[in-house]
Amino acid sequence: MNKTLVAIVLSLLAFNCFSETRIVYGQDNRIDMKDVRDPRIKNLGKAIAGRIFKYAYSLDTESKYMAIDNLLTLSDPHSMNVCKQERFAEQLTIVDCTGFLVAEDLLVTAGHCMVPFGETVKNDTTKECLDNEWLFDFKEDQRSKLNPNKINMKNVYGCEEVIYGVYGEENDFALIKLSKKVTGRKPLKLNSKSAPSVGTNIFVMGHPTGLPLKYADGAKVFSNHKNYFSTNLDTFGGNSGSPVFNAKTLEVDGILVRGDVDYRDIEKEDGSSCNVVNVCDSERENCAENDPNIDGEHVTVIKNILDVL
Repeated sequence: MNKTLVAIVLSLLAFNCFSETRIVYGQDNRIDMKDVRDPRIKNLGKAIAGRIFKYAYSLDTESKYMAIDNLLTLSDPHSMNVCKQERFAEQLTIVDCTGFLVAEDLLVTAGHCMVPFGETVKNDTTKECLDNEWLFDFKEDQRSKLNPNKINMKNVYGCEEVIYGVYGEENDFALIKLSKKVTGRKPLKLNSKSAPSVGTNIFVMGHPTGLPLKYADGAKVFSNHKNYFSTNLDTFGGNSGSPVFNAKTLEVDGILVRGDVDYRDIEKEDGSSCNVVNVCDSERENCAENDPNIDGEHVTVIKNILDVL
């Protein structure tokens, strides 16, 4: 596949996945893993992966490393066209969903990352499974500077099958079997009890708009529904499938699946336009852009996955 075609395909994939929109509430709490001080949080990040298109990279002669063929930053017009002054505008965006380990060869993500809308899949391969792989350690780290031209293939895992996946208006999650067992990474602990109560403090880790792994805290549960709960997490498209943690127990309470508008378009002095982050206050009021049908960022209750397991 030539590089021009790859760029077009990647742009379409990014649009489709990032359309599951998110937002910033109050202060933007996203930080890179290199700025996280708590070693427990850093350790949790080892179990989190980003979905990467199979044809987005090339292998070296020994197939030990891969190089991304078309490097795009968040500000690139072929990417999200984010205004230069926005946070992380010059960071690379190469993944389009997030997933996390729940066993040595099992990964959880959002249903819409693996299954077409309106469908439920059991023990089957989908196009999304066949066309994508999962990349661990896509992050900015103090110990090793991110080199997109030399990504270790030992951190890349294929999708063998979708054990169970559902994508609907009320339910959205998938459990997939990876192509091989994951070593050196500890699966995340899941909350086996009921959904978190209103007011519970939570945080999220994932790949907002395809960026290197981010941690965002300072959020809480707004309300509970049958299959999901609503929050004020600072999340974006690309965070789909991110684990949402209970800030006290560090267990996974749910899976980030959808939310309010990510960015809004503004006109620059030269007549061109670019995108800035959509901001609401911490209680989801006074939003720059507002979707009246969304009451915050929606998180699928992790118990749905436990029922499948």
